[in-house]
Amino acid sequence: MAAVNLRDQFKKANLISDKDARRLAHEARVERTEKGRQALEQEAAARQQELETIAARERDRGRAEAERAERERKQHEELAAVRQLLAEARPPAQGQVRFYFEAPDGSLPWLELSPREAQEVRAGGLCIVRRGPPATHTYGLLPLDATKRVARLLPDVVVRAPRGIVPD
Repeated sequence: MAAVNLRDQFKKANLISDKDARRLAHEARVERTEKGRQALEQEAAARQQELETIAARERDRGRAEAERAERERKQHEELAAVRQLLAEARPPAQGQVRFYFEAPDGSLPWLELSPREAQEVRAGGLCIVRRGPPATHTYGLLPLDATKRVARLLPDVVVRAPRGIVPD
């Protein structure tokens, strides 16, 4: 049926003559007769199977694309949450205890902490994180659970934490 419509469209557009249209219609009838019903049904089934395969491939591609977009969205949200945690890292309390630690660049900066903060940093309850750009020595204190979350995405900002928090 679609071929007839296509032939009619070609005929109206003067791409084929009446004689060519009749000849093509005759050839299609002869082909159908020679092949027989079973062969035509097999061809139709094969075309249908091919269309289903293409549709399944498209569905899989669409699903994979949606999953990738969802992963990227979640990763972006987690990075924003980690940056917010770093922004909220509390500054040291300017106490009377000087706490020295080794920075990743090999320098030995120190923070003036309260005795309670110094005890928590030594025990691993508080961790030291860099709040500013990599070359600066602007530090803050984060609880251990928040530091674990930060270390998964931005391990280079964690300056001092208990062993095993920052991946090697």
